[in-house]
Parts: sequence; C-alpha cells; structure tokens
Amino acid sequence: MRTLLAILFLLLAAPSDTAAQPPVLTTDVRFQETTRAAIDSLYNRNPEAARELMKPWAESWPDHPIWELWDAMELWWVVLTDIFDHSHDEELIQKMEQADRAAVELLRSDSSHPDGYVIRTVANGYIARQHSNRNRWIQSVRTARNAQLAHEKMGQLLPDLSDNLFAEGLKLYYAAHIPEAYPVVRAVSWLLPDGDKQRGLELLEKTSRDAVFVRPEAIYFMGNILLNYEHDYEEATRHFQHLVERYPDNSYYRRLLVRALFRQNRHVEAHNVIDRSLEYWESHQYDDEEVLREELLYWKGRIEMKTGSYRRARTLLDESFTLGKQLPNTSERSFQALSGYYAGLASEWSGDPGAAGDYYKQVVRLDCEKDVRDQARARLSDLQ
Repeated sequence: MRTLLAILFLLLAAPSDTAAQPPVLTTDVRFQETTRAAIDSLYNRNPEAARELMKPWAESWPDHPIWELWDAMELWWVVLTDIFDHSHDEELIQKMEQADRAAVELLRSDSSHPDGYVIRTVANGYIARQHSNRNRWIQSVRTARNAQLAHEKMGQLLPDLSDNLFAEGLKLYYAAHIPEAYPVVRAVSWLLPDGDKQRGLELLEKTSRDAVFVRPEAIYFMGNILLNYEHDYEEATRHFQHLVERYPDNSYYRRLLVRALFRQNRHVEAHNVIDRSLEYWESHQYDDEEVLREELLYWKGRIEMKTGSYRRARTLLDESFTLGKQLPNTSERSFQALSGYYAGLASEWSGDPGAAGDYYKQVVRLDCEKDVRDQARARLSDLQ
C-alpha cells in the first residue's frame, strides 16, 4: 500500500509532458485581440508599446516559441526601414531561423500544435522575403517552400483562421500573373498551380480586414500589386493612404504613398504629403529621419523639375544626394544614383553644364541602378 501511495504521489507531483506543452495561443480570442493591437504598435514603429501589450501573455507562457518570432519581427522593421543597410542582415536571419527551430522543437513533441506551423510559416516567409531583397533567389525559393509546407499544414489544423487566406491569395494571383508577365515561363507553366488573379485579390482584400497576424501585410501587397501589376493607381493609393493613416510613425509607408502619387502625376498631393512627413519626423526626431529625407527630397526635386523650377530642383536633389553619402552602403543606394543623375539634369537645364558633369561622373562610379549609370554616362559623353 505504501509503495502504491508513493507511486501515486510521484505521478501526481511530476509535471507531465502534456502539462508542460505551451498552450495553443493562435485560436484564443483574447490573444488574437491583443496580438492585433500589438502588431499595430509594432508596425507603427513602437515596439515598446507592443511588448507591453504582450507582456501578460509572455509572463504566463515564457517558454512559448512565439516570443522568439516576436523578437525577430521587431528587427525586421529595423531592416526594412533602410533596405540598403546590410548591417542587420545576419542577425535577422539568425533570429528568424532560431524562431523556426523553436517551432520545430514544439512540433516534435506535438505534431498537431497549430502554433508551431504558424511560427514556421511566418518565420520562413520573412527569411524568403529577405533573401529576395538581396537577390539570393535560390535560397529564397527553398525557404519559401518551407513556409508553404507549414502553411498547408496550418490550413488543415486552423481552417477558419483568416490569415490562411493571405498565402492562398498571393499564390492564386502570382500563379496567374507570372506566365502573363514573363513569356519564357509559359513553357513550364504547367509546373505552377492553377492561378486566378481576381480570386487572389479577393482573398487578399478579405485578409486585410480580418486577419490576426498578417493584416497590414495584406494591405501592403494589395497596394503593391495594384500599383505595379494591375496599374490601378487610384486603388493602390487608397491602400497606401490607409497604411499611412493607421501607422503614421512608419516612414516606409509614407514613402510608398509618395511613390504612388508621383506615378499618377498627383504632384500637389505628393508635395503636401512630403512636407507634412518631413515636418512630422523633424518634430519627433525619429532615428530614421535621414533615410526618409533622402527619398522624399528626391521626389520633391523631381516634382520641381516637372514644374520647370530647375534651380530649386537641383538644390533638393543635391541635398538628397549628399544625405545618401552619409548613409550605410552608399554605393548601392538606389536614390544615390537617381538623385545624382537628376541633379545633373537639373544643372544642365538651368545652364550649369560643369556641375552637371560632376554629378554624372559620381553616378557612373556607383554600383547600383545600371540603367541610370548608363544614362549618366551617355549625358556625360554628350557634354564632352
């Protein structure tokens, strides 16, 4: 009897594997509500507020692998704010891979734990996107495959989670778009899944309203697709405007909005957004002010050129060009080449060919934007 009681006591006192398992957070309505608010804070470049919102959950379940993913997502926004700065690349990939490994460990102990597949999908998706940002296409495709497999399993376990529609919408759209845009792909288009542009856009639109984790990403991709592939500039601008209104402290979305307005020749609106943004960033003294100024002064200079104010344009473009020299990885910065080239044009058109030649010479020596460098080389040849 004593032996039986001792065994019973040990069984009751010892933590079982099941009890030690992290709970399923992704289906908890309270967690979803908190996460939506925290992601909004994170995307509005306020990671401290986001962490404060998630703190009660982190304290209750400190060993849940979702917190490793959260750390990586915070760093993602540091990287994305200045995509030409490579100094955080290695750390970002390491953090995302660490989150992925933690999710794999969770799934080894419970292969049907949906949170593990959510984390694997998100982490591998970010890794694939960063590899594509650096033109590492093979690594990007391989990692995207891991994300896809995890997403398929996530869809089976959580069929009602709106976030599932995000990847499905992207897949449907691009499976239809790629063979149309790139004729060389048509010969192997049978390898691609069946595509449907309209259905893909509908799913992205639904995700942008209802998703928990990828709601702002769905809005971004909708805007990007409409701007660059569907050429529905007005609708694209509406999505970017929505992002700016929801995340006013995010310089990346401000820049996207200005690009969309410029593409539509809505110069007065673009000019107003630029001025308001520059004033807002200066008053708040945000760390990324110089990155914002580099791009927005370029667009402002281009607008001045459209109106024939070449001297004013040259001043603005020169300021953008000078700022770029002070930022990381100067030689590969797109706006370094663009601002230098157009500063040269503005100098030519305002009657200063000597200054124009100086700008063109500097642009030719850069490593980015080959077509811009070629144009600068051609202008330099004409001047000589």
